[in-house]
Amino acid sequence: MTARIALAAALAVPAPAAPAASYGILLLAHGGDPAWNAQAEAVRAAANASAPTELALGMADPASLQAAADRLRARGAARIVAVPLFVHSRSEVLDQTRYALGLSDRPSDVLRAAVERLQAMPAPPHASHMHLYSSRRVHLKVPVTMTSALDDDPFVSSVLLDRARALSRRPAAETVILVAHGPVDDAAEPAWEDALARHAQFVSREGGFRAADFAVLRDDAAAPVRAAAVARLRGLVAAASRGGRVLVVPVLIARGGIEEKIPRDLAGLDFAWSGRALLPHAGFEAWVLRRAAGAAEPSSSAGLTPSPSN
Repeated sequence: MTARIALAAALAVPAPAAPAASYGILLLAHGGDPAWNAQAEAVRAAANASAPTELALGMADPASLQAAADRLRARGAARIVAVPLFVHSRSEVLDQTRYALGLSDRPSDVLRAAVERLQAMPAPPHASHMHLYSSRRVHLKVPVTMTSALDDDPFVSSVLLDRARALSRRPAAETVILVAHGPVDDAAEPAWEDALARHAQFVSREGGFRAADFAVLRDDAAAPVRAAAVARLRGLVAAASRGGRVLVVPVLIARGGIEEKIPRDLAGLDFAWSGRALLPHAGFEAWVLRRAAGAAEPSSSAGLTPSPSN
């Protein structure tokens, strides 16, 4: 066999197929303005350097979820681990996402009612990324599971401490107040408060602050509920300011959402504020990878559930 014929024969043999990825990461994010979305995309890109990662933006938008899941399947993912880049797992959006991914049997009535109420407003507060509530589900032939969100993860506490220190002048005379979006559902509020209390304890202890407290805005709840939440927040800031300087730190994923509402809600009070959210901050891609790896361990495989096929 001549060298030319041997080369032609070698080229005719199909190359071995690339091994399928053991799992792909479906990064879930609420979404906001283009700057907000870019921050989530930066986390996806960083995590993608270590594991196939695709981003689904929106309030459990089935089209976005389907497109991201399809991209992971095309990249060879044999199963999918969904990682919510959300402040807390007790979220009506994540309840709806679990339904869309086939991980629960019922859609979120709380989200449906909230979307209907918000869309009936003259200027819906999240019109740029709020899709119509849908009972559609994702069609996928590979197993899928979902991890918990940020919740009370110590990594988040450390980011909040960094944000407080950036505002601080004399910690021993300062009170830090953490402010989160909060849920629509009253029943979910205690879980949010428990996680925020843990963050506040860490910030106060590790930062040497006079004290630390927290509040939720209940921003998508009915107007009377939100008004009561704002009144509580104002009361915390007013009381703390009588004993020293107050540092207000948002517990939000990224700028480009509701962060500008907080200083408006606190108008007339004395407090320090930068508006810096959790992103950008080094280490979020590592958090995503840790969450996904923990869910993908063999001991976690029993929780993997096939997505709906119809």
